[in-house]
Amino acid sequence: MSAIGANPELLNNLKELRAVLLDFIADFCDWNNADNESFLNTSRLLTSAAAQSFEGISDKPLVIDPFAGGGSIPLEALRIGADAFASDLNPVAVMLNRVLVQFIPKYGERLAERVRFWGGWVRKHAFEELAQFFPEDASQGTAIAYLWARTIRCEGPSCGTEIPLLTHMTLSERKHSEVAIKLQPHTRRKFVEIQLATKSEAKECGEGLLRRSSATCPVCGYTTSAERVRAQFKGRAGGANDARLLAVVCGREENVGKSYRLPNEKDFAAIAAARRSVARLRNANVNGIPAIPDEQLPYLRSIFNVNLLDVNTWGELFSDRQLLSLTAFAKFIRTAAESEEPELRQAIRACLALGLDRLADYNSSLCRWVPKGEFLGNTFGRQALGIVWDFAECNPLSHATGNWLGAIEWIARVVERQAKTPSATVELGSATRLPLPNDSVQVFCTDPPYYDLVPYADLSDFFYVWLRRTVGQDFPDLFKTDRTPKREEIVQLAERNKEYSYKTKENYERLMEQAMTEVRRVLVPSGIGVVFFAHKGTGA
Repeated sequence: MSAIGANPELLNNLKELRAVLLDFIADFCDWNNADNESFLNTSRLLTSAAAQSFEGISDKPLVIDPFAGGGSIPLEALRIGADAFASDLNPVAVMLNRVLVQFIPKYGERLAERVRFWGGWVRKHAFEELAQFFPEDASQGTAIAYLWARTIRCEGPSCGTEIPLLTHMTLSERKHSEVAIKLQPHTRRKFVEIQLATKSEAKECGEGLLRRSSATCPVCGYTTSAERVRAQFKGRAGGANDARLLAVVCGREENVGKSYRLPNEKDFAAIAAARRSVARLRNANVNGIPAIPDEQLPYLRSIFNVNLLDVNTWGELFSDRQLLSLTAFAKFIRTAAESEEPELRQAIRACLALGLDRLADYNSSLCRWVPKGEFLGNTFGRQALGIVWDFAECNPLSHATGNWLGAIEWIARVVERQAKTPSATVELGSATRLPLPNDSVQVFCTDPPYYDLVPYADLSDFFYVWLRRTVGQDFPDLFKTDRTPKREEIVQLAERNKEYSYKTKENYERLMEQAMTEVRRVLVPSGIGVVFFAHKGTGA
């Protein structure tokens, strides 16, 4: 680059020019340069110069992404000086794009300020309603997480002990402050007592009781097979509500460290009270739909395995106290920002609703406690809904991972970061039918679905069912059905569920061909097409 600075005429050589441009792109991809004004201004000048090579364009080329998903491609197109068109068949994706490239550009930092304000308002009202269900311990501070294990009964001869299905014993791997669960079996009482071991004793607590979903009884030593373990969950909707509370993680805002304690009578009383409150909620309705999600959760072999525990609805992914928390926050989101102008109110509620989705991601019975970092992992650590035998429940009123204000602050920072981004067009629709005229697009850039790799629509229903209950009335065009559209989705799932027998490899390729043909229709003859296709299989 220094040679170019001294001899700019070298850029007359196309090979040199190409090398310089590639170096610039590589440097711009460095996260530290993402908001560097010099890089942004240079990229916009390059985009404007490149636009002149297209037919009939003098300034900004139009970049389209008909599989927009989370909106990263349209957003980056806007950042480097292009116009953008984002569309998706999935309402959750469209909601994300509306916030990212429509509401944020329109309201800028004002939206961040109002989201923080109304997020605090929601938290205040939710706290008044929920604090009784999350009791504090004066000696150890706020409970930030509750650690649970689903249970079965030992099927060994004359045993019947309740077995906590622990995959590991360790709670904290912090050096010199290790904590683990220690099991104390009582043979005569047929009972497993839970104790907490620390430091050197913690290292001697051994491993969990599960091996490939088979459970070994610590009282009699009998191993109940994986098949029989699953059979015991019949009629228990996953067993989150009759799981055993093992330990409580506590913390103080002013103290970075965490402490662990056994559950006490206050904890058990709060859980029982939460269950009674949820029982009253089960017949409640929100704008004509049940307050608790009752939409069916499909079985997808090796992706949605929670069905093997008789989890059949989206609401059954959550324990009663988790449902109580989520429905309370949803209720206050629906009434938030009433004093704001209508369009701004819509934008604020959209951001708050996405905050609730983030809360749900960290507040289901599929969340894990991570001993190495002492934090709560989210539901979607990977793009699947697998079985989590020993799960962690967050306290959404606390200051720790998974809390409400943390979710709102995360969204507000995104708003601030993108506040100066120009706006784009966002549409709900199929990639096979674009609402654009012939020869109207200069650049097609997309990251489409990859055959059977990710069932986007089915996974996004986790978020959709809560969005429908928070902003369904504000966005009736997006949330008029009980779940996301599946029939036109371009994905291969026939082998994973017989109900999707029509979603074959041939159907995927036929629809993808239609989508690419449609893209070719709207591209100018000199247009550019870029497809990211990162399927793991070489045959794809």
